[in-house]
Amino acid sequence: MPDNGFLPEMQFDIALRRGRIAGRAALVGAIVAGAALAALVTPVEEAARAAQAAGPELTRLLRSMAGLKLLFAAGLLAAAYWRLALPASMWRLASYAVAGAAMAAGPVLIWEMAHVRLGALLLHGGLLAGALLLWRDSVVGSRLGDMVATRREILRARG
Repeated sequence: MPDNGFLPEMQFDIALRRGRIAGRAALVGAIVAGAALAALVTPVEEAARAAQAAGPELTRLLRSMAGLKLLFAAGLLAAAYWRLALPASMWRLASYAVAGAAMAAGPVLIWEMAHVRLGALLLHGGLLAGALLLWRDSVVGSRLGDMVATRREILRARG
């Protein structure tokens, strides 16, 4: 085996970084793909007709709710992105990606007003799936425990 100048620890670190980048890239790619697909599903004319039929007040209400729910989804997706700083199994990565795509597609569909029910189903299903995934992930618990222990040490050192 040729010596490439790297120590085995450095090679492992590089492989670990590639895994982090790949996992996070898959999550971001799924989010972008979910939002783009949702935007492309409804023609502009159909979205305009649906908004006209719903009336300005209902349209404004549903669009503001879609924006608010998007903030909830962004928080959960940030937690999933944080989780993927460490290696994850393929099924877990795929689960986070599918939940992220659903969370991204939901608000877009609600905003377009033509597929509000489907958008709500995708958004809330994605939020529930993402929350359950994070809750049942043992890596999340250990990382949070480490963060709490570090914070307690800092507070004790301050006196």
